[in-house]
Amino acid sequence: MKEIFEHFSWWSALDIFLIAVVIYYILLLVKGTRTAQMLSGVLMVVGVFLVSSVVPLTTVNWVMNKFYSSIILILVVLFQDDVRHALRKIGKKSLISGADHISSHHILDEITRAASALASRKIGALIVLERSIILSRYVDVGTLIDARISREILLSIFHTSSPVHDGAVIIQQGRISAAGCFLPLTREEQLTRDWGTRHRAAIGITQETDAVVILVSEEKGAVSIVFEGKIKPLKDKDEIRKILQRYLVEEPRYAAPEKSSAGKKLFNKHKSSRKA
Repeated sequence: MKEIFEHFSWWSALDIFLIAVVIYYILLLVKGTRTAQMLSGVLMVVGVFLVSSVVPLTTVNWVMNKFYSSIILILVVLFQDDVRHALRKIGKKSLISGADHISSHHILDEITRAASALASRKIGALIVLERSIILSRYVDVGTLIDARISREILLSIFHTSSPVHDGAVIIQQGRISAAGCFLPLTREEQLTRDWGTRHRAAIGITQETDAVVILVSEEKGAVSIVFEGKIKPLKDKDEIRKILQRYLVEEPRYAAPEKSSAGKKLFNKHKSSRKA
């Protein structure tokens, strides 16, 4: 320790500080994304490698050495989309998020009113509500709006004369981030034939993230909520408001029932699930 402090200088302190800042901002960039989950798996593999180099696990150490030699290539393949997105994100805006959250009752009321109005007019819509997994990669391919949530704005976005009415609206931190966003389609094959691209997009985004989606059917004029790849029809404005309150305020980490292979099993009824 004495030798370390003898060679320690202000340059060494600056060097350590810069590395710490880089690591901190990398963690901020991957926080709330699928990258964080994959990164935890990679760290577990690294931990196994370190353990195998200490204890006499010859076979494990040999396998891990083969893996370690290709670690850079593996990381590039795994995280190529996220790295590209992170590099675009750097310098565009502050890494510190805003203080406005989706839990505002006014916001839920505006979304409920908009969904009911769209359904009564038989105007199709997709409203994606971000939760813990960040949806910025889907925002980037849409039309940036960054507006306060209101019934009027949502109705104007999804009006058939609007150039972005075919895409989805993504809501982040209590604001409309973007419209006309393209969502990943589900790969489920055995879906109801009445479900078109809008339904497949709603299922797809909820299978890849923990987002909650308000889906308004253009053909039937019905409102549904989509979560974890399942669709639950909602009867009226009160039920829309209650279930939004549940998923986004009361129980933000609520887990849906087990998924059926066809992706057609609906959620349990809201009242019965609360009694349970």
